[in-house]
Amino acid sequence: MTIRVRETWTIGDADTYLPKKEEYYIRMNIHERIQHHLVWSSFVILAITGFMVEFPESWLIYFDPYREEVFYWRGLLHRIFAVVMILNIVYQAVYLAFSKDGRSYFLDMLPGLQDAKDFIHNMSYYLQRTKEKPLFDRFNYKEKLEYWTGWIGNIIITATGFFLWFQEYFPKFIFDLSILIHTMEAILASCAIMVWHFYEVHLKPGKFPMSKIFLDGKISEHELEEEHPLQYERIKPQTSTSQIPDL
Repeated sequence: MTIRVRETWTIGDADTYLPKKEEYYIRMNIHERIQHHLVWSSFVILAITGFMVEFPESWLIYFDPYREEVFYWRGLLHRIFAVVMILNIVYQAVYLAFSKDGRSYFLDMLPGLQDAKDFIHNMSYYLQRTKEKPLFDRFNYKEKLEYWTGWIGNIIITATGFFLWFQEYFPKFIFDLSILIHTMEAILASCAIMVWHFYEVHLKPGKFPMSKIFLDGKISEHELEEEHPLQYERIKPQTSTSQIPDL
């Protein structure tokens, strides 16, 4: 994979603008970016159309003459994007199992003892008990936790959604329990995305107003060295100024 090089501009000592070239590494390949786009787009539609059921009084008043039609299309959209989400789960599973990059991604995302050590080290750093930040590899413990809780959440919401979709084939207590779990999981996922994911990926200092990795798949050399130093040190000697493998 060819390194993308572009010019950025910095202010020099004499208040002159000096060109600076920076190398970019591929952090998300095309398959991973497609999967991410399917995740966030289906999630947004499912969250909106799902919470419309939970809080109908807050929006149906604006569609008073067309309540039945609007509610019908809400339900149809929810089911269509539920299918999109399920197909994307299958896509991700096939990618992880049958592609070289997918298997590498899966192995690098597996939690281990080092993640627990990194968590303790990071808490000590936040509490100013140590001056050294932990050194992370390709994925840190926060990214792994978010990834695997996302998988668990997808499984839970898919299973309970299935019971709700085909409620006539199951006892009423299954339906009632599924509504409770489906709703609670949706609220939990929405809060996690809006508070944790958005801050970590887009809003925290150094990334605001948005990380573009999910759009073009590229991470700058200084960002890779800062956030994933172990990976950077491992791959840097193997790369020339013209060629680089996928991360």
